Amino acid sequence: MIRRIAGASVVVLAVIAVATSVLAQSAKYDPASELSVSGTIRYVLSGTGPDGTVGVHLEVTTANGPVRVHLGPAMFIGMNNFSFLTDDTVQITGAIVNHSGDSAVWARTVVKDGKTLTLRNPDGTPRWPAATAEDPDGCGIAHAPIR
Repeated sequence: MIRRIAGASVVVLAVIAVATSVLAQSAKYDPASELSVSGTIRYVLSGTGPDGTVGVHLEVTTANGPVRVHLGPAMFIGMNNFSFLTDDTVQITGAIVNHSGDSAVWARTVVKDGKTLTLRNPDGTPRWPAATAEDPDGCGIAHAPIR
């Protein structure tokens, strides 16, 4: 009986390890797939991590329909004297990243009112401090999926 439980535990751990590896590989910024979108912010969402930090997400209405955008930590955005409100007009450059069955643009730059906020380096590396591999969607904060 103990052998079966131990065997089943090993199988479960192996499945979790493989799933985690696949998710980590799929959630990667690819500079070669960068695109630019322009539009109006339909809404701004935030996701709070276990440590209380907040990640900022947008839905932008474009000529081709809505686009989900992951920006970065609210603290980093605020430290760069930026804020985002519904009905703001923005131009976003970033890469579409697929993670956990969802796709969104991970923003590298955002232009609003003639000012540019640079969130990522040209290779896609976040510019905010303490970026981690545990970050689920590129916003800089480990939180549950936002839908």
